[in-house]
Amino acid sequence: MQETLLSSAFSAFDDIDEISAKYNAAGLAPIRKLVAEKRASPSASIMVYGVYNAGKSTLINALLGAEDAKVADRPETDSVNRYLWREFEILDTPGIDAPISHEEVTREQLHAADVVIFVVNPLGVIEEAKTLSTLLELVERDKKVVVVFNSKNHLEPMIAERLKDELRQHLQVMAQERGMPPVLQAIPILEVNAKSALKAKLEGKENLLARSGLPSLERDLYKFLGSIQHNDLVASFIARLNGFIGETIELLDRGGDSESMATIDSFYEELARREVSLRANLKSLAEAKAAFIEQRAFSAIANMPDSAQERVEQLIQSAGSEIMTELEQELHKLASDASRLLDEMLESIKIDGQMQTPKADLVAPTEDCVAPVSSPLGSSLDFGLLETGARQMGSLLKPEHVVSALKVGKDLLPSLFKGIGQKTMEKIATKVVGKVVPVIGLTIQAGQILYSFIAKDPEEKRLEEEARLRTQQEERRNQLIREMSEDIAWEFKNSIISVVDENIRGNFAEVNAKLRDIRTGFSTAERDRSEDRAALVQAQAMLHANG
Repeated sequence: MQETLLSSAFSAFDDIDEISAKYNAAGLAPIRKLVAEKRASPSASIMVYGVYNAGKSTLINALLGAEDAKVADRPETDSVNRYLWREFEILDTPGIDAPISHEEVTREQLHAADVVIFVVNPLGVIEEAKTLSTLLELVERDKKVVVVFNSKNHLEPMIAERLKDELRQHLQVMAQERGMPPVLQAIPILEVNAKSALKAKLEGKENLLARSGLPSLERDLYKFLGSIQHNDLVASFIARLNGFIGETIELLDRGGDSESMATIDSFYEELARREVSLRANLKSLAEAKAAFIEQRAFSAIANMPDSAQERVEQLIQSAGSEIMTELEQELHKLASDASRLLDEMLESIKIDGQMQTPKADLVAPTEDCVAPVSSPLGSSLDFGLLETGARQMGSLLKPEHVVSALKVGKDLLPSLFKGIGQKTMEKIATKVVGKVVPVIGLTIQAGQILYSFIAKDPEEKRLEEEARLRTQQEERRNQLIREMSEDIAWEFKNSIISVVDENIRGNFAEVNAKLRDIRTGFSTAERDRSEDRAALVQAQAMLHANG
């Protein structure tokens, strides 16, 4: 699952917690306290709402990946149970059909929660008037809501979509009675098999988890909850953490006494920042392309359903190629810049080695104790080893090596489509081509049109009613297509970012491995110090990218 700003900041701190204790113990104590307080204070709350036996507790356990929420057939408490999920809080409350005293507890939490998940049985949701009334009440208050069809048995795609359409139609009627504007875009409906999702989480079955529908719910939750974290409090926390890491690096640097070592550290720092920057820039590009795909997919499915699959394939192919081309160009540029920096590092190593090599008339090694040229007396560094390692890295960073060895460009596209193609195209083939989209919302049943001979001419009234029904059906059809388009764009973005990240990690891992080899020219203490500094720099770069 993707990370929010806070979860990314927590990960960065965890990576450097023990390292910081070596160099900045005094500053670490208050930062540890701050992080602990932040973790103990959820940044947002998610309320799970529904009747008894709808599967609320099972869904909560599926999100948690553990059987923490107690599953019961009847109300056992009027309290609100709280569970920490990442940096958020999940609230498990008494059911909608609980005793009045219990129900009051539930309603108290409704308006305080940031998101409310309505868990319903897809085969009986139309009869849950109380649930739907509460749902619309929250929509009126601009509350974020999600409806989850907890399908205990797998529903055929056509059946699932028709059940969703029936629910949307019912919501439209209820919203109209309340004098509300169109509401469907504010009410996503997801199908989740909570029992299968929990089993998949507990047993580590990725394919079962994907089929359960839970990743789509997690996506929607993180998409919204991540957006509300862009506030001053989160920015202040990240800035405080960033300042602490900068202070720790400064204290660590005071222990260094070698120009060569400082140059190598500087080289790594620049490399780390470029890696994070490259990753962030390509992620932004992927998000922009995903938004474009979503818009064009919507248009293709809505207007040309018979050719929608081919059009979406073309969109994905084109967007993927553009991102891969950008990656290839950036790696060429990075290889060129890194080679220049490496030449500077190599020159510094030579100069530092010459400066620390003792004059022959001051130290005359005996036959039994010959001092190697690469290890001048008084130095903790093996300059010959450093120079050899730097030269080897120089060949590694040649642009032609980067391109051939790391398989950038079009060679990566097959792995991208392996991740997205089948899932996306199956959805289009099942839900679009000749099936759901051409049917739902297009045919007005004569029995739906209510005739009224009061107040207006019957023909005029009939035309008005027909126009209203057409508008509502078009809204339902558009919502179905919108959700499909969002799924396609999401899968593209996740797949392309995964491929790009894997490529970048492989790229920099090879270079960083060579840097570790170069550090073997240091003494053990200096090598540890340099590697600690590298970890601090990496964490700081991550925070800068997210700040």
